[in-house]
Amino acid sequence: MSLFRKTIIFLILLELLSIFAWGWPVFNSFCFVVILGLVFILSLKNLSFGILIALGELIIGSHGYLFSLNIGQGSTLISIRLGIFLVVMLAFAIQLVKKGLNNYWQELKAFRFFRYYLLLAIAIVWGFAWGLIRGNDFGNIFLDFNNWLFFLYLLPLISVSQEEKFWLALRNVALSCLVWLIFKTLLFFYIFAHQFLWALPEAYLWVRDTRVGEITRFTDTFYRVFFQSQIYALLGFFIFLPLVKKVRITYYSLLSIVCLSAVLVSLSRSFWVGVIIALVIYFLFLIYQLRVTHYTLRVASKTFLQRLLLVILIILVSFALLFTVAYAPPQISGNLANLFRDRATEVEAAGSSRINMLKPLLLSIVNHPVIGSGFGTTVTYQSADPRIIPATAGGTGEFTTYAFEWGYLDLLLKIGLAGLFVYLLLIYKLLCVVWQQTKSAISNQRSAISNSLPGLFLSLLALLTVNVFTPYLNHPLGIGFILIVSVWLNCQQAKELSSSGLNRGSTPYYPNK
Repeated sequence: MSLFRKTIIFLILLELLSIFAWGWPVFNSFCFVVILGLVFILSLKNLSFGILIALGELIIGSHGYLFSLNIGQGSTLISIRLGIFLVVMLAFAIQLVKKGLNNYWQELKAFRFFRYYLLLAIAIVWGFAWGLIRGNDFGNIFLDFNNWLFFLYLLPLISVSQEEKFWLALRNVALSCLVWLIFKTLLFFYIFAHQFLWALPEAYLWVRDTRVGEITRFTDTFYRVFFQSQIYALLGFFIFLPLVKKVRITYYSLLSIVCLSAVLVSLSRSFWVGVIIALVIYFLFLIYQLRVTHYTLRVASKTFLQRLLLVILIILVSFALLFTVAYAPPQISGNLANLFRDRATEVEAAGSSRINMLKPLLLSIVNHPVIGSGFGTTVTYQSADPRIIPATAGGTGEFTTYAFEWGYLDLLLKIGLAGLFVYLLLIYKLLCVVWQQTKSAISNQRSAISNSLPGLFLSLLALLTVNVFTPYLNHPLGIGFILIVSVWLNCQQAKELSSSGLNRGSTPYYPNK
């Protein structure tokens, strides 16, 4: 709790500093350099510090531009996320030389999912090289490829994951960042719903310029407050939900409620679909557990209904929280219920643009369906987005881009069926490990529905669902979660092998070393 409180205080100061730096570019550059210097020193002292800072920034920073550095008279903007990545990897390289490459290589080979990450790395390198060979614009190639570099965090993560203290610290840091993200979401929702004129212009511009999120006016009263990092509220909801045991106010029930509130207020239909699909899987899993544990029909039905009512109650309280924030003094006019209804049923300009993108994207994929067309490949489509149309030639709305909303189609276009298969194979292996451990817990008469294993399974499925409509698997926000789950599962396996004595004669990798 001490680390949790300290992290919250630090985040508040950091966000205030970011607002001040946003209004003073020279101070922004100064903060950028100072922060990277401190991260580098801390990473040299203990690599875990650098990793925790990188993951914390990921949860609160969305695109990673809370601080930035202008190079070349503003023509090039370097994000604090990229800066942190560079200094942490530099510190890791220095420690790796001191530790010895051979020792680390043994750890790397013992990593359970090493072969799948190696295949994925080959696919990513191919996408970069093939984009260059095909003559794609280098600027587009780099910006497209840049996100995938986040996978390199796997290397220092494997190193620090051997320390039990790292996981305890990560739990507290991640939770504090998630709580702050949710509070910030509700705060901006309140400010814009009540139209505080003294704060609206600056708040909107800060969110836009730092790329923390998007604030879009939907009605005369209500605004959409969407932060890309809210994906972690969605993932957090499914991690916490199985831990809620009874219909009462508990630590995990409160976390589930506020996480779902942040997902709802985002007005992201991609998130909503992810919630629906993962909830269906959650109840199917519950039926499976009740069947395997040989409960009588009466007991099984009662348990199932209790869990169903619990989920319904959490959803209702989440909506109630949003209505409380929206209609808290000062009084406003507007119907929040109609906003949710319209968002769920109507297709606005951005949705139409996404549909218009579909056909040209599929036609481009057909050119190189197996090996892909490489990073930086562009597609031209007819946009209906009023924010984009004025910037197109003659205001026709004909827009050319290398970034696409359809996540899996984006992957197909860039790295082809081969690359997409490898990536999904990695995630499938993660799901298999979680499922096997969950079945083991059930067979040993432990309550699998009340531990973190089902939550990981559901959160991975939710992430896979959201990626259909919004690309997260090729973005640090999604990649970071995949990395954490991979390394955590590897440590769990190492613990089991160590405790069972099955690791004799092999080269194990001890998490408590």
